[in-house]
Amino acid sequence: MIVCIAPTPAVDRLHVLDGPVVVGAIHRPRAVVAVAGGKGLNAARGAAHLGARVRAVAPLGGANGDWIEARLQAAGLEVRRVDTAGEPRICVSVAGEGQELTEFYEGAPPLAPGEWDALERAVGEAARGASWVTLSGSVPPGAPADGMARLIAAARRAGAKVALDARDDDLRAGIAAAPDLVKINEHEARGLLGDGADVRALRPAGGVACITRGAAGLELATEDAVLTAAPPVRGPYPVGCGDVTLGALVTALDAGAGWREALALAAGAAAAAAEVPGAGELDAARARELAALVEIRA
Repeated sequence: MIVCIAPTPAVDRLHVLDGPVVVGAIHRPRAVVAVAGGKGLNAARGAAHLGARVRAVAPLGGANGDWIEARLQAAGLEVRRVDTAGEPRICVSVAGEGQELTEFYEGAPPLAPGEWDALERAVGEAARGASWVTLSGSVPPGAPADGMARLIAAARRAGAKVALDARDDDLRAGIAAAPDLVKINEHEARGLLGDGADVRALRPAGGVACITRGAAGLELATEDAVLTAAPPVRGPYPVGCGDVTLGALVTALDAGAGWREALALAAGAAAAAAEVPGAGELDAARARELAALVEIRA
């Protein structure tokens, strides 16, 4: 069992255009894809597509919260909902023909003090019996300054290993709590470690670190080695692929795989997710086909 914590869930919408994005113009998308998103739910859905048993924990309120919960349940995930007054944010990505994605991310609604306490309790309860707990994204406004560390501690008290994917102050607070796995992207690594960020400097004591570098691939530092892998193909929909990387890593580890096999599945799953619209969506058979093509280097 994998538990994925999504402190700032979202309704993620992708608008696909026939032409380029033009500032000041009206655009009529030829396709719109909406998913239950935010980093934590992207990781959860990616893991579920790959066959893991997944329990998702998220603060959810209003119509948007109802929609997210229904979509997760329809995808076969168990949902532990923390009721809130605020509705989850809406994030929009626009795919203009021949262009990089243009993205608009709303901020998360604040949590009331009692809502934060309920989230912390829900994490501890959901983590019981789990092999891994993932903590992805940022804690919302209204959370304590050490909120990420407190969620890690709650998961660890329940007996689970913890994987962290955060940024800025939440990343620093989380690392101070010594998670078992830290997975961040290149931009986040530079913000923490400076230019030329070395994945070995990110590795927590006794743990493992991973930096994703987009089309250039990913690096993973264990106690014994630094392993690298590159995606065998590059797709047009990169949003959420780093989240899928985390979901794939813990899915492989939950099934008893070693780090090399986990890294290959992560690279293959991220590449498969980039081929289809919708953050965190992928075809499991395609992911494993691509994983078989991944070359792991030490």
